[in-house]
Amino acid sequence: MKKLTGIAATVLAAGMAVTLAGCGGCGGCSGCNSKTVNNALTNSNWFTGTGFKGIQPFFIVDENHPEYTKEIITYDVTFDNSKAYNKSYSLDYKDGKFTTGFYATEYDWNASSVPEKYRAEKTEILYCYKTQLSISVQYKKGDNATEWFNDSVTTECYFRAAAYSLQPVYSRREVVSTSPKNYTADKLENAYEKLNCIYENYYNYNFTEVTSYCTEEGKEQTEKVFGKLNKRDNTVFDNASLYIAVRSMKLSSSFSQYIDLFSDVSGGVSTCRVYGSEDGIEEKELSKISEALADAKLYSFPVDDEGNPKKNEGIATVAMKLENAGGDFSGAAHTVWYAAIQNANNNTARTTMLKMSVPISYELGTLNYSLNTVESTIWNG
Repeated sequence: MKKLTGIAATVLAAGMAVTLAGCGGCGGCSGCNSKTVNNALTNSNWFTGTGFKGIQPFFIVDENHPEYTKEIITYDVTFDNSKAYNKSYSLDYKDGKFTTGFYATEYDWNASSVPEKYRAEKTEILYCYKTQLSISVQYKKGDNATEWFNDSVTTECYFRAAAYSLQPVYSRREVVSTSPKNYTADKLENAYEKLNCIYENYYNYNFTEVTSYCTEEGKEQTEKVFGKLNKRDNTVFDNASLYIAVRSMKLSSSFSQYIDLFSDVSGGVSTCRVYGSEDGIEEKELSKISEALADAKLYSFPVDDEGNPKKNEGIATVAMKLENAGGDFSGAAHTVWYAAIQNANNNTARTTMLKMSVPISYELGTLNYSLNTVESTIWNG
């Protein structure tokens, strides 16, 4: 299985976060664990009542209940080169769009797609988290520039309820990517590498191992088995569900938690630190995000006792940093902003992911994902 560095590894979408900056995220350094067992406490922060540890019936896709809706959110993806310090070559991005879909559905453990060794006469209600990223990239060196490459990443991940620490059951990632290859390039053609690949990962029912398949264009499918998931020092999540996993935690500026991630792209399990930050969202951008949340009834603009509009500072946010916890690789932390929980029993904003700021490897700049539209949200029940 090919290991990726650069944007291909992170922009690999919702789990995209921690495998980007030259493996400076959480992927790519198998075996770099924290020193003590450190289980993550997971809550259902996407519901209005965050303390419920199961999967609410109204979040299960059901043709007999059209009012039971998925959470579907779109984000604008823009490139910031203000901290692009690489003097060897540069890149540019345009037309970036990122979409997430979150709901629950039935999973059949006896389906023909499940590896025979993992099949069982069981069905299970699981969460499903899907993402789709589309973006165009161009590389430049001196007076030379490449064509615009159309990159895309789609992910799909099924995992258990908060009561079971969001244990992954299956994930899939389809990547068409043109990613930075090295810090320096002697010519333009050596600045990037292309990948066209599909990864599929099947976990066994008891969550002790995962079998990972990689199908790369023009090559035979590879298969690898990673065991002892239940022996890891920290709670294990699939990289494709990372942003939901972080969303489930008790987020604050003082929060700190080590987690273990299985990443198909990097080929193994590695350790990531999630910790709080005082970083905020710029006023104009936060105002736009707040308006989109208000349109979906996830936020209300403040009014005085007479119903007159008050100064609007935007929705309360909490910023979380995600970074590699050790090993041979280093890189800038990724920052993810969520709507802050102000009332655990009436969580109006559902801890919605508002923004991501993802450094690109080799000091080539930053990609920013900013909430544009809440196309649909979870039914209130």
